Amino acid sequence: MAMTLAIQMLIAGRCRELGLGHGELVRRCGYKNVSKGMRRLGQLCAGDLRKGQTLLRVLPIVLEVSPDVVKRAVEETRQQLNEAKTRAAAEKEAAWRAAFRPHGIILTERRRPEPIFVAAFFGVDRLLRVDFDLSASRASFVYQALNGIREKLSLSSNEIPAFGRPTGVIVNYTPDRAVRFDMEGNALEILSQAYRPGEALLFIGRRPIPPGILPAIGFEG
Repeated sequence: MAMTLAIQMLIAGRCRELGLGHGELVRRCGYKNVSKGMRRLGQLCAGDLRKGQTLLRVLPIVLEVSPDVVKRAVEETRQQLNEAKTRAAAEKEAAWRAAFRPHGIILTERRRPEPIFVAAFFGVDRLLRVDFDLSASRASFVYQALNGIREKLSLSSNEIPAFGRPTGVIVNYTPDRAVRFDMEGNALEILSQAYRPGEALLFIGRRPIPPGILPAIGFEG
């Protein structure tokens, strides 16, 4: 169920009490272009307080309430949005942990991909992640990771596209345990959590394209 924000409830409630339609509301807020005003009103009610600044400045007058009433609604809206963000992050983390399988992440000479659109085109996971045969022993994971690097390099001129030469690999054994190895398979560092590379996204307009959905040309992960 979609969350109803405090600022939305205030606007909707006062509009009912005053007999104001949304079109009339934005006109009274100073918008000559009603369509633009309606867009800003929709963004504000959805929680975009930055784009709703013009409306927020005049809402106390138009809604016939004190500035403190609008201020409290804005503060409560911010709190609701922060709580929703925290919940979403916790749910994402729980889903990641539930789906976790041991795997390797290739370390490279460039941590930030160049050009970044290449990483977005293929997908960072596809470029850097090595999945394991989990029927084999855990002791084999580092060798599987190094073999995975060699397989990727054989298809991409001895470099990982956008990331450059490999410098090592991290084997993520569990969400809370990982080990960094050099290119010879020597353990260098024990990590207290799995290593997760960042994401690179392509957009068409404002819509993100899922990583790796575009056809990979000359590279197979």
